[in-house]
Amino acid sequence: MNETNVTKLLALLGLARRAGKLSMGFNAVEQLSRKPAKVLLITASDMGGAQKSKALRFENLAGVLDDALDSKQLAEAFGRNKLAIIGLSDPGFIKGIKKLID
Repeated sequence: MNETNVTKLLALLGLARRAGKLSMGFNAVEQLSRKPAKVLLITASDMGGAQKSKALRFENLAGVLDDALDSKQLAEAFGRNKLAIIGLSDPGFIKGIKKLID
């Protein structure tokens, strides 16, 4: 993913966060995946293998984006010390992100 698209992706994720449509962290994303809505899973490219394999077994996945951002980029974008996984369940944001990465 080029730098322009990374910037656009982070902007969309920021909008989703402000709209209350973004879950951050493993436990929050796991809880989100148990709801009926489809979830777009975004994992850090440098996320550990064991944790990533657990995340890929979550229910109701609309897709997985695992090579666009690393954990440092995610953490900095959302003001966290560490962040390796986020999830979205809003169809509008999912559609926008899928359009951006295609």
